[in-house]
Amino acid sequence: MTFEKLKYLRESEAMTQEEIADILQVERSTYACWECSKNIIPLRKLNLFANHFHVSLDYLIGLKPKEFIPNFIDVNVSLSAKNLKQFRINSKLSQAKLAKTIRSSQANIHRYESGKALITTDYAISLAKKYNYSLDKLAGRK
Repeated sequence: MTFEKLKYLRESEAMTQEEIADILQVERSTYACWECSKNIIPLRKLNLFANHFHVSLDYLIGLKPKEFIPNFIDVNVSLSAKNLKQFRINSKLSQAKLAKTIRSSQANIHRYESGKALITTDYAISLAKKYNYSLDKLAGRK
């Protein structure tokens, strides 16, 4: 998964990697690895990035065109859990089938659906793109 929009948005605001890293409260080298897709940015940090630039998560992963999001939106783990479970049920998928589709495990799907953990960025993006399902909704952004 590449995140060329991270670099594009940063550069469009004439910001340095150091400035974005400070906003995200990480080291510059950590942010640089996310920007060049060496590592995957955690969903909460991706959300902070989206909030800073007033864009949706769906825009960042290429599901929707850019639109201005005026308010800061938090990731909500319990809403994310509820939305994931509802999506899976509506799609008539078992936990095992969904896990196989996004290359995760049934145990992980159970943890995400029970709200014990927030779905990881890579699994969330895989699900969003495979099923054309909003990453913003999946992340439980209010």
